[in-house]
Amino acid sequence: MHCTMKILIVCFSSVSNVACIVPQLFGLVRRYPEHEFTVLSRNFLEPLFSSLPVRFEGADIRKEDYGLAGAFRIYRRLVNKGYDVVIDMQGHWRSHIITSLLKAKGSKRYVISSERGALRKLVSKGAAASNPIKTIFERQADVWRKVGLQTDDSFVMLPPASEDKRKLVHDMYGEKRGAWIGIAPLSSSKGKELPFKKMKSIISHFDAKTDTTIFLFGAGEFEKEMLSDWQSMYNNVHAVYTRLKLDEELALMGELDVMLSLDSANVHLASLAGIPVVSVWGQTHPYGGFAGWKQSADNCIGVDMPCRPCSVRGDKECRFGDFRCLERIDTAAVIARIEEIIGKGEVGHNMPDTV
Repeated sequence: MHCTMKILIVCFSSVSNVACIVPQLFGLVRRYPEHEFTVLSRNFLEPLFSSLPVRFEGADIRKEDYGLAGAFRIYRRLVNKGYDVVIDMQGHWRSHIITSLLKAKGSKRYVISSERGALRKLVSKGAAASNPIKTIFERQADVWRKVGLQTDDSFVMLPPASEDKRKLVHDMYGEKRGAWIGIAPLSSSKGKELPFKKMKSIISHFDAKTDTTIFLFGAGEFEKEMLSDWQSMYNNVHAVYTRLKLDEELALMGELDVMLSLDSANVHLASLAGIPVVSVWGQTHPYGGFAGWKQSADNCIGVDMPCRPCSVRGDKECRFGDFRCLERIDTAAVIARIEEIIGKGEVGHNMPDTV
């Protein structure tokens, strides 16, 4: 298509899903500067798109835009903006209602494939007897092809943080000395979370190094409390979420040498910052399509077991009652991989071709 299009991308779901929109969108705005792209998502996620030449429509789905009435309220804010194309990048009832109503007003509507059947098959058969399903990025590319646009993999990382954001980070944590390691140790899903004793062993190992600083990332209120407690247990550990907003977290991530994360949003946020991510997989599996953008498969750590994956979201009860997929992960292997990355200097903010 050569005529100018106004395109609305709708996604309110997990931070992971919204973050995954960025790499494809980066390629699109460079290839098609004549089109106008708008992202509709939760207010606090706007910093993910602030470096792109796109518009952002924010919503507060926890308060004034909550529930069914809130979905209609969001629709009324958008209905007269003349979108030619609306894309449901979520497949949730809220995004379904908003994009369907806009379709009724004349917009062309496209919906990302959920790959539910493939995911069920993967969980049923196990990774050992399956092939990887389409990644979230491949599914997004499929949608864009239906629109008539071609994406690419040119995205490497978000641009370096502004000087004032970097100054804020250094004012809080000091100038960088030695290695800076990010760790996201907690999850709301037990099937994703490395046992406390194992995570404590990893943190203790790096905390004992005088040239290493550790930053703990998390999200909810429970996590804030836990991370603050962990901070008090160690000498070189900082709990991040209690102090920084999202754009400031991204600035800090840009300073890291490596991120250790569960299968969670921090995999994708660190990937946007161009940082190598060592990810831990328990009930879930990279074959499910949610590994970070351009992250090495060598950095995905899990134990090969016939029952893996047993869940798409890591929220199932373990059939054995002991979450052995996580209990059997070798902390020495995790530590060795982190140290190898630091030793090689695989530091994302040295990579070229930013936005």
